[in-house]
Amino acid sequence: MTGIAVALAVLPASAGERLQSVADLIETLQPSVVNITITRHAKTSAAAGNIVSQDSASEKRVQSSGFFVDESGVVLTNRHVIADATEIIVTLHDATRLRASVMAAATTTDIALLKVNAGKQVPALKFGNSDILRPGDPVFIIGNPLGLGSTVTAGIVSALDRNTPDSETASFFQIDAALNVGNSGGPVFDTQGNVVGVSTALVTPENQAGSVGLGLAIPGNDVRFTLDRLLKFGRVQLGWIGIHVEPVTTDIMAAVGIPSVGGSIVTKVDDDSPAARAQLGRADIILKVDGDNMPGPRELNRKIASSAIGSVSRIGVWRTGTLLTIPVTVGDLPSNGSLDKPVVPDLNGYAQLGRPDLGLILAPLTDDARAKLAMSAQQPGVLVEDVVAHSVASDRGITAGSVIVSVERQSVTSSADVLRSLDDARQSNRRFVLLLVLDAQSLRWVPLPLG
Repeated sequence: MTGIAVALAVLPASAGERLQSVADLIETLQPSVVNITITRHAKTSAAAGNIVSQDSASEKRVQSSGFFVDESGVVLTNRHVIADATEIIVTLHDATRLRASVMAAATTTDIALLKVNAGKQVPALKFGNSDILRPGDPVFIIGNPLGLGSTVTAGIVSALDRNTPDSETASFFQIDAALNVGNSGGPVFDTQGNVVGVSTALVTPENQAGSVGLGLAIPGNDVRFTLDRLLKFGRVQLGWIGIHVEPVTTDIMAAVGIPSVGGSIVTKVDDDSPAARAQLGRADIILKVDGDNMPGPRELNRKIASSAIGSVSRIGVWRTGTLLTIPVTVGDLPSNGSLDKPVVPDLNGYAQLGRPDLGLILAPLTDDARAKLAMSAQQPGVLVEDVVAHSVASDRGITAGSVIVSVERQSVTSSADVLRSLDDARQSNRRFVLLLVLDAQSLRWVPLPLG
């Protein structure tokens, strides 16, 4: 897809100074920003990007944005961009189209990671420090609005610490740079070309679509926190101490005798939690964590969530007229089964048959998979349900949704057939095993290293 260049100028430092072009900087950054095409079943709501085409009555395609965060081909985008995707295509700035697989998606933050095999190192972007952003700071964004292709817009930081009703910890910054449907997942840059945020949402009046100068971005430091944990653990490890709190109101202030409004009053302490072991109790009022003031529950939840697992937080508490400092060892937020998509995913009822060391997660071949790949009902094969990120299989370009037709020139009809052939090859001290793999692009032989 041919990129579309839009004029950009950064606000002058003082009145009368000539507007300075950053075209040279933009040119170095554009190859790191990608267009993402998502295919979804028509019954699925298109939550990320403008619908630019409809191939059939049963499928829709939507367009969004992303950017490289690792030279191996890791793409960062919004979680809502890839939700319910049946196929993900990443288009590079030079128009190269690559199939992508989902590495991980954090449900606590609107962030997801994809993996593509570009056959070479790709240019990854660097993060700046979003904590130093102030209203009025110039920023610019690169993305894929309305499916047009690489587009640059500029503006300023309009406000900090915006939040939405559905999150206890999320904090966005507001920008007036034009955002439109399809910009989701694209980077927000400072004037040095560092990523300081990720475009994630538009705010528009009722019954109006398109940019009105109210866009929200996830701060870059929050993105980097999530990215680091997804790459290291395959999920977002969030700090947890096991308390439930509500804001300290004027009435609560008067009732407990605290000298000022602010902080969070504990309503419940979970059994066998770090807070319970540290003897935090109901009606304790938390004012500080590690010396930092905690004006309310949102700030407190963010502070605890971003604390390292196993670290000791010093909780400043007002208890019956006395200020106390209570050390609490931060735990890992217990999973409720829906926090994050792990690197080796739940297969929705399929047994996790496969070779995790090679990156293959296998499942029976379904009628839906046969139809997508134009396979006859009699043609044998085994479905690749998923591929582990950074694995041997992903490095060889095998993607979720493809089908292994044969192993070592022998047809396979079950996961057990594939596993048996791989084990036989390993026991014979073979360095490679030859797979015949069918995907949407081609039928090809893949020599898979056995280690």
